[in-house]
Amino acid sequence: MSTPIPPAKDLPGPAPDGWKPLREGGKYSATIVVMVVAFYLLREKLSHLDWPMFWQGLKNISAWRIVGAIALVAVNYLILTGYDLIAVRYLKKKLPLRKVMTGAVVGYAMSNVLGWIFGGTAVRYRMYSSWGFSFKEIVAFISILSLTFWLGMFLLAGIAFAVLPVRLPEEISGIPLRRVTLFDPHIWGWIFLIVVASYLAACAWWRRPIRWGQDEFQLPPVFVSSQQLAVSAADFALASATLYVLLPAHISNFSTVLVAYLAGMILTVTLHVPGGFGVLDLTLLSMLQTAKGSKEEAAIAAGLVVFRVIYYFLPAVVAGVLFAWNEVEMRAIAARAPKIVKPAA
Repeated sequence: MSTPIPPAKDLPGPAPDGWKPLREGGKYSATIVVMVVAFYLLREKLSHLDWPMFWQGLKNISAWRIVGAIALVAVNYLILTGYDLIAVRYLKKKLPLRKVMTGAVVGYAMSNVLGWIFGGTAVRYRMYSSWGFSFKEIVAFISILSLTFWLGMFLLAGIAFAVLPVRLPEEISGIPLRRVTLFDPHIWGWIFLIVVASYLAACAWWRRPIRWGQDEFQLPPVFVSSQQLAVSAADFALASATLYVLLPAHISNFSTVLVAYLAGMILTVTLHVPGGFGVLDLTLLSMLQTAKGSKEEAAIAAGLVVFRVIYYFLPAVVAGVLFAWNEVEMRAIAARAPKIVKPAA
């Protein structure tokens, strides 16, 4: 006679992790500390500027440059749809293009302002779960997006750091040990390219499923991984171009802005700073450095502020509207669904 299996609700769950609240609290506290330090250093860096100089820097940004920046952001968000399309097709899910584009715009706009965890992941879970994705599929979906993001960043940063001239900030270039690998961007460039090449080789030759704990997944074919690289690299190139058109042409060239932006994004994502606030701005100002308190520094600071508005806050407003519209649409569908009446006991 077999022993009866107890109901699922009576089965013991996983042992509680008593250290999890402490680890989570430490992670968020570290992020806050990084942001506070970055804003303090940013304030010190801009302490030589006065309001008239900054205002003049804003006025020097022509309307055509602002229109050009907005157009680049629009193209950038079309490219961002490619992230989600690749993930949807890899998971063999059917989803209308309109919803894929909505998920991409909302997810990335919220990620840019609130961070990947607080913004992008949360809204994507809400939207894709309402579109029929299971929890496991959403986890796989977000993992593919993250992989695509890092691949493109490593490819473009690898090429930029290894080939283009990199001007380190004064704070780093003045360190006696600056020749150590840690501070050599050219070495890091080659490391990034080796990582990308290794991934492509694995996609080409390793066709057996890979186990990760209880889960099993398979690397995408080379054609799909090449799409990942192209979409993500184009994303970073367009973001850098958006910043570039907002800066005075005589201050820096595109290659300098590209290297500075990629360095800032690597630091931002590595340190988990939401929106890169403080960290990205400090990195860009340091790597695009000019004489302190000069008109050029004021122009760079003004360009960064306008970049924040156009690339971060305007898409976030659009994303908020799209997210609210999706919520209204989902509620309307739920209201029209037939009610299930339970029989009386």
